[in-house]
Amino acid sequence: MTELPYQSIPPLPEEINSTNIISRMIDGLGFRYYWGTEGLRTEDIDFRPEKDSRNTLELLGHIYDLAFAANKVLGGNATKKDLSSYIELRKETLILYKDLSDRLREMPDEDLENYNYMGSAQSFPFWYLLNGQIADALTHVGQIVSWRRISGNPQPKGVNVFLGRKS
Repeated sequence: MTELPYQSIPPLPEEINSTNIISRMIDGLGFRYYWGTEGLRTEDIDFRPEKDSRNTLELLGHIYDLAFAANKVLGGNATKKDLSSYIELRKETLILYKDLSDRLREMPDEDLENYNYMGSAQSFPFWYLLNGQIADALTHVGQIVSWRRISGNPQPKGVNVFLGRKS
């Protein structure tokens, strides 16, 4: 099996600019997602803290949808897949985030002005991806980390989100 992206965060960009900053946010999200979802057991995947909340597998599906939307809005050409397993959702989500981050690092800042999120009835500038799909995904990754701890399988030891590596 090919190694999945985000076991560690890629090296720092050489310059500070808008696209590199957003790329680094995606890298941080990808790293947190990688380790938050690494080694989930069946009982973790099925876990929901209460009957009206999503279980972990449903959260993984939602995060995939968020990753797909962010990728698509910023020029990605991936095709939406109908995924239902933890392994598939995890792999495809990580690939989408890596593709998006790589593309952002190559994109001139001024290109961001050309991207719009097309909602059901109106268009929104790319800025809404930051407080929308990207921030929402971070929230849901945090839920997964919390829920796996509650179900008795905490995130692997040694994960350092500040440094972006696992010791």
